[in-house]
Amino acid sequence: MKQEKIYIYGKHAVEEAQRNIPKAVEKVEKIGPKSTLPSEIGKNANHQGVIALVNLDKLVRPYKEFVKDLKINSDTAFVLMGELQDPQNVGAVIRSSVAMGISAILIPEHNQVQITPAVVKVSAGMVFSIPIVSIGNVNNVIRDLKDRGFWIYGLEGTAKESLDEQKFEEPTVFVLGNESKGIREKTTELCDILLRIPMNPRCESMNVAASTAIALYAWSTKHPKALE
Repeated sequence: MKQEKIYIYGKHAVEEAQRNIPKAVEKVEKIGPKSTLPSEIGKNANHQGVIALVNLDKLVRPYKEFVKDLKINSDTAFVLMGELQDPQNVGAVIRSSVAMGISAILIPEHNQVQITPAVVKVSAGMVFSIPIVSIGNVNNVIRDLKDRGFWIYGLEGTAKESLDEQKFEEPTVFVLGNESKGIREKTTELCDILLRIPMNPRCESMNVAASTAIALYAWSTKHPKALE
């Protein structure tokens, strides 16, 4: 998939881009009250007086390139987004992933929100602090990662296995499902373990961003080095 250039906005997001991936930042512009914003940035966006043009080709890495030099150990963990549609969720998941020491974010090319100005803003610029990897067929990638020694955990609200019972001793992949449909059936079948988060019965479910944050925290407690 050919990536495009996007405008990002907000002081923190722009600073993170300049600090972590300066080659991807093609230009930075100051925005005044009478300035005309690029079409992809909404009129009500909180740009804080600064925007930047970012080349996604220098941010998003193809999976085949990413795995060429991949070195894994028990502290290696990825988050694989399975057709998330809400930029707010995507940005929040990326931010939680960085906070909990996750090694990379895997984003499908199709039926999935890509890196957008809104995603960058919600992530507080953390999208520039973690490898973002573009993947083609989700199931093929999962099979490849299993061959490399990863255990695949699908987050599923009705699963029998409980999050708090897991030791997470092997390299890990957390698979997230679509906000309304969950994880695809064939992808579910490839998961080694489906996990649910123990909850008070008064709450039927949590959104994917909240669920992911809890799951990643549980993983990080078993991998303190990831937080160093």
